[in-house]
Amino acid sequence: MTNIFIDTGAFVALLRQGDKDHQQAREVLLKIEAQKIRTILTDYVIDETYTALLSKEGYRLAMEFDRNLTLGKWSIERITEQRFVKAQEVLRRYNRDKKWSFTDCTSYVVMKELKIKTVFTFDRNFEQMGFKTL
Repeated sequence: MTNIFIDTGAFVALLRQGDKDHQQAREVLLKIEAQKIRTILTDYVIDETYTALLSKEGYRLAMEFDRNLTLGKWSIERITEQRFVKAQEVLRRYNRDKKWSFTDCTSYVVMKELKIKTVFTFDRNFEQMGFKTL
């Protein structure tokens, strides 16, 4: 089965109807669901998504995200101590000339570890990392 990683930007675009990427995000999600592709995210992406929604959009959209999380549609990978240390190494190695967030570095570690090649995102950092983006 193919796995796809979902990044914060995809969740924000899906939930914000006024987002410039909203329609594209809906179309991509429908394709993913139709193909029954396993979708993966991390606890750090969850944290980043809650924070983005609460700070920019408010409680209502954050709770819509929360309701979707409780449905169990997505596989959640935890950032363990070992993954955290690897993400620090990624940050130190690549961020001299890049602007990758630490959350993106943790996502990189998980995607490499699980051999995930595709990420549902609107963040071009993942292309710099060598992943295919949807």
